Amino acid sequence: MRNGKIEVIHHNFLHVGDIIYVEYGMAIPVDGICLQAVQLMADEAAMTGESDEVKKEPYAKCLSIQREKEMDVNKTTTVKMSRAHDLPSPIMMSGSSISGGEGKMVSIMVGDSSSIGLILKITRKAAPEITPLQHKLE
Repeated sequence: MRNGKIEVIHHNFLHVGDIIYVEYGMAIPVDGICLQAVQLMADEAAMTGESDEVKKEPYAKCLSIQREKEMDVNKTTTVKMSRAHDLPSPIMMSGSSISGGEGKMVSIMVGDSSSIGLILKITRKAAPEITPLQHKLE
């Protein structure tokens, strides 16, 4: 959504501040913050190496859930160790994909400044290593 209008825009033309509708199967095109989520899950394995899907929720809901879990731990005599993915995250990383649900996000980093953009920029700059076989052929 841009200027109050819903448009289909190629990811190369997205700007910071654009509201992006995300749904199952979609690759996240830019880095952003979740604004709205309905059973929204992201597969971040390509970016983090973690095979667990991450639940996505707006920031305020993430904080609320975190406070609830902290209060539950404080009430019990035994400390429960929570897994990292027990808490949802509001961060949407480019290079990952939507594995379930739908929602909206606001773009905060686009192009070469996004997570995937930085990785691509680094890999483009890396000079190919000359192997011993190539050295002998020269």
